[in-house]
Amino acid sequence: MRAATPAQTVSARFLLVAIVAVGLAALHLPNRPRTVCLLRATTGIPCPFCGGTTAVVELGQVDVRAAVAASPLAVALAGAVPFVGVLRLPHVWRLPAVRYGLLAAALVAAEIWQLVRFGLIGA
Repeated sequence: MRAATPAQTVSARFLLVAIVAVGLAALHLPNRPRTVCLLRATTGIPCPFCGGTTAVVELGQVDVRAAVAASPLAVALAGAVPFVGVLRLPHVWRLPAVRYGLLAAALVAAEIWQLVRFGLIGA
């Protein structure tokens, strides 16, 4: 049995992400809590990942604008999942300082986005 080509792997993963998104969009829970984020539920402060479920549901409904408004980080992660382990990353990404620095910057940017989104900072 032959191993899957990178294109087949990416296609299969993309299909899986799409199925999960459409499945979440079709799922209606009548007694769903207002939030499943423990940090937001206890402190009122959203985490960088807040809006992730909403973003995936919006992607499942093919509303990319609403998905990005809910959580750009979740949209970026959903778009990156099919390529994890398939694409070769630049050599500079292998440097821990660069990798962790970029990850930290992405999390800080996502947190600022959520704080603005919930009206905790900004105009």
